[in-house]
Amino acid sequence: MEVGSHKPTLCTVGETHSGLVAVARTRGWNLFEQQAASLERVDVDGSLNQGVAIVLAPQANLNELRRAYPHALFLSEEAGLAADLQLKPDTTEDVLEGLLAHGEAHWRRNLKVLQLVREVGIRRHRMHQLSEIGLALSTRMELDELLETILSEARRIASCDAGSLYLVEEGEDLRNLSFKLAQNDSLDVPYLEKRLPLTTESLAGYVALSGEELNINDVYELPNDTPYQFNRSFDEQMGYRTQSVLVIPMRDYRQEVVGVLQFINRLNPTTGEPTPFDEEIAELLRAVASQAAVSIQKNTLIHDINQLFESFVQASVKTIEQRDPTTSGHSFRVADTTVALLEDLPRSQLSRFRDLSLSPEHLREVRYAALLHDFGKVSVREDVLTKPKKLNEDRLEIIRYRVELQKERLRRRAVEREMDFLHREVVELQVARHQVHRELAKELSQLDDYFEWVTRANEPNVLDEGDFAHLNSIREYGYREFDGTLGGLINDQELLALSVRRGSLTPDERREIQSHVVHTREFLSVLPWPPELSRVPEIAGAHHEKLDGSGYPLGLVEDQIPLASRVMTVCDIYDALTAMDRPYKPAMSDPQAFEILEDEARRGLLDTDIVQVFIRSRVERADIPTKSIALGAV
Repeated sequence: MEVGSHKPTLCTVGETHSGLVAVARTRGWNLFEQQAASLERVDVDGSLNQGVAIVLAPQANLNELRRAYPHALFLSEEAGLAADLQLKPDTTEDVLEGLLAHGEAHWRRNLKVLQLVREVGIRRHRMHQLSEIGLALSTRMELDELLETILSEARRIASCDAGSLYLVEEGEDLRNLSFKLAQNDSLDVPYLEKRLPLTTESLAGYVALSGEELNINDVYELPNDTPYQFNRSFDEQMGYRTQSVLVIPMRDYRQEVVGVLQFINRLNPTTGEPTPFDEEIAELLRAVASQAAVSIQKNTLIHDINQLFESFVQASVKTIEQRDPTTSGHSFRVADTTVALLEDLPRSQLSRFRDLSLSPEHLREVRYAALLHDFGKVSVREDVLTKPKKLNEDRLEIIRYRVELQKERLRRRAVEREMDFLHREVVELQVARHQVHRELAKELSQLDDYFEWVTRANEPNVLDEGDFAHLNSIREYGYREFDGTLGGLINDQELLALSVRRGSLTPDERREIQSHVVHTREFLSVLPWPPELSRVPEIAGAHHEKLDGSGYPLGLVEDQIPLASRVMTVCDIYDALTAMDRPYKPAMSDPQAFEILEDEARRGLLDTDIVQVFIRSRVERADIPTKSIALGAV
């Protein structure tokens, strides 16, 4: 109760002959007589027991009465220690007047203290609410959820019936006011986000442009000469009555208005009727608006950073593909299959994956790692990176030239032998010439065979297979050059290249290709990844590691390899086997690729469980007949 809004009350218990009652009546006090047999708390004239200023009662009942009337002064006509004062029968009227004045002052002081305690409690509660809002706004959330939290928490702290939130949007040619959110506890608001011209005609527009706060007790009583007016169309359409309104700008760290909070109809906690926004509530809502602006800007900044990272990743992948167009789409396919396989693991019913928790942030981290897993190839020489066969066309053409040149040498030597037979007048000339032609044809045919062997050996193998012993015969084939030096159809470097049993790269070239993983990790480690993406370099840099330690670049084993990297390895191998854009090999069918994956799993190179989950998922998605695939139990 308000301290000065009520007259004090004199409460008497039992029969009393004191003149205090008469004096209190003349001073306008409220009088209340309570039966001694019923000492429960009661209301006095509709107010709480706080209205009782003096209690006149026997000593025996005072302890119970103190609990019922905590702010009263206690008098008794009996001698004893329980009462604050003893009221003697011969007390004069002047003394009684002074006693009533003292009791009233005592009562009002107690109520004032109580009121202050309540106000402190209310302020403490509001500060706690403000702190909770700050904590809530500091968490990561999507923009729509953030805006909902801002408006609902601000309305809660101010006891508002309704509210709306606007954001200022910068366009190419003009600025707009985006109506982002509306809330109303009294109505089910049919809300639709929309953009409005940013002008001073509306309350929100005026605040957004001027940066000034508006605190209006009744928007229906706005003077006609104000630059802004309240639009009553919503009230008329929905049967609502907007009255008190507080419109506050949200400013960023540069003090620029980024949005507007509009609070409608603050409700009196006692009557439930709209009441004006006082300065204390306005100050709290300003603090909320300030926190909201920071949170919105942080959210926007995080979104921009995410977009920047996304654009960087996309540009990086395109850079890789431009250097090696033959693998176009590989990184995107590996990223998609890696994320899909990782999500399939907890659904596989395998006990080791049952409790696997995959947050959206971790999946995003894995996706980026998969997209960038080959970025280090930018440091690999292009002729090595795009090498379709063991020898390039120029080198194969040189070998062809050597073969054809040797053929000409043999033909010339055959002609020279025939001329020698003629000069020496050999008796059986025809027989001798026939022998020369037969030997020449045999040698020419051998050279053709040699070149055919070179051409076949130049084709890369997908698997570690092939017998290249015949290449040694070609290497041992020698002849004399025109200058007398000893030459051959192929040299040692060409023999080494043609003898590669798998793929098209020599050991040195393979090491250069393998170095791309180191370059990938080093390059990605330099970037300022946020905490939720900090493992991108580690995951991307381990996609060529094998469980038995035979992988590269670090030779990691088993659990030293991140789970995401093990998943990516399976997807990377599968895509390399089945891709149709590799010039050094034809695309494999799914059953063939699955067989290779299972073989590597049996040899301890790949994670058997991951391989089987991958195969099962691919079969289910692609509707591949399972009878054509050797599937292990999943």
